[in-house]
Amino acid sequence: MGIFHGRRWAAVLCCVFALTIAATPRRFLQNRFTVDYEPFAGPWNDDFDWSVIKEVLHKAPGNAVISPLSVKALLALLYEGSASRSETERELQQALSGGNSQAVPKLQDDLLQYKQQQQQNLLITDRIFYDTTVTLLQKYHSIIAARYNATTQSMDFQDTQSAAAEINAWIAQNTRGKIQSIIKPDLLQDALMMLINTIYFKGSWSIPFPTNATVERPFFTGRMHTAGRYGGPRSVPFMKQRERIFYYKHAEQLGAQFLRLPYDSNQLSMIVVLPDEQVSLGQLLSRLTADAVHETLADMSEEEVEIELPRFTMTYSSSLRECLQQLGVSRVFTDQAELPLISRGRTTPLKVSTILQKSCILVDEQGTEASAATEGTLVFTILNQPVKFIANRPFLFLIYDEGKGNWLFAGKVEDPQT
Repeated sequence: MGIFHGRRWAAVLCCVFALTIAATPRRFLQNRFTVDYEPFAGPWNDDFDWSVIKEVLHKAPGNAVISPLSVKALLALLYEGSASRSETERELQQALSGGNSQAVPKLQDDLLQYKQQQQQNLLITDRIFYDTTVTLLQKYHSIIAARYNATTQSMDFQDTQSAAAEINAWIAQNTRGKIQSIIKPDLLQDALMMLINTIYFKGSWSIPFPTNATVERPFFTGRMHTAGRYGGPRSVPFMKQRERIFYYKHAEQLGAQFLRLPYDSNQLSMIVVLPDEQVSLGQLLSRLTADAVHETLADMSEEEVEIELPRFTMTYSSSLRECLQQLGVSRVFTDQAELPLISRGRTTPLKVSTILQKSCILVDEQGTEASAATEGTLVFTILNQPVKFIANRPFLFLIYDEGKGNWLFAGKVEDPQT
C-alpha cells in the first residue's frame, strides 16, 4: 500500500453553472397585476452563504457571480466522506449547518428534490470523476447516490488531454453548452479525483419586459470615487417596466432599494439590490448580513414601481480555496485532511487541491421557450406616484428560492457590457 507512483493523492473540486434569465415575449397585458409572494418563513441556514457571497464579491475587481448552493453541494459530498468526529468533519458540518442539526438533512432533501424534478429550466447535477487506479468505496457511492443523486465515473487521468475533454463535454451537456473548457489538462496532472457540481438555470420573468420599451441610457460604471460619484457613464440598453405592481422595500438602515422580480415557475425570484446614490457597492456589501436581508424580504410590500434595468451578460471564473480557508474550511486542503470514507487502499491521505467555479450569466428581455400564463390578481389603481427603481449604477442581484430559502446565485454588476 505504498504511495502511487509518487503522485500526490489529491482531489479537485469544481462548481460550474450557467444562468440565462429571459422574458418570453408575449402580449403586453393592459391590466396591472401582481404575483403572490410569501417569503421563506425559516428557519434560515444561510450565514455561510452570505459569508461566501460577501467574500467573493468584495474581492472581485469587476462583475462577478457566485453560486452558494453549488459550493455547499460540493462540501456536502466531502462531508459524507469525512471521518466521524474528526476536525475535517467539524469544519464541514459547521459550514453546512451553522450548528443547526437539521440543516444538513434539509440541504440533502433540497438538492435531491431539485435533481429529481428534472425541470428544463433548473438542472443541478453532481458527478465524481476518478482515476482507474482509485477504488471508490461502495458505501460512499451508495450514500451520495441515495442522498444527492450524484453519479461517478472512472477514467484514465494519466491521459490528461482525453480526460479533460471528456469531463468538459459532460459539463457542457449539463449547462446546455453555456460553460466550455473549464478543465485544463494540466489541472489533472497531480489529481486522482474530481468532484464536479453544475447548475443550469433559464428563467422567464413572470411579468415580462416589453421589448419595444428598451432604450439606450447612461450607466455609471465602476467603483465610487471619494467624491461620492461613480465612474463616467456609458450608453447601454435598459429594459423598462411601467404601471406594474412589484414587491419592493427601501431599506434605510442599509441604504439600498430591494426589488423582487419573480419568475413564472419554481418559486424562484431575482432580488435586485440597488444602493442609494451616495452608497458604494462596497459599503452596501459591508452592511449586508443574513439577518438584515431576511428582515428586508419579510418587510417588502406591493408598490407600483417604475423600473429601468440594464441588460447584462458576464462570464466569471474564480478559485474558492482562499475564500473557504478564511471562512473556516481549511483542513481539507492539507495533508491532515480526514476523508477516509471515500476510497481505500492508500497510505497517503486524500486532500483537496483546489475548488474552481466558472459562471456565465445573461439577463435580458428576450426568451426562446414558451412560458405559462402569469398567475396573478388584479389590483386597484394606486393614486400615489410610482416608486422609481433606476439601476443606472452598480448593483447586486440574488436568485432566491422562496419555498426552500436557498440562494442559488448572487452577483454584482459594475459594468453591464464588460
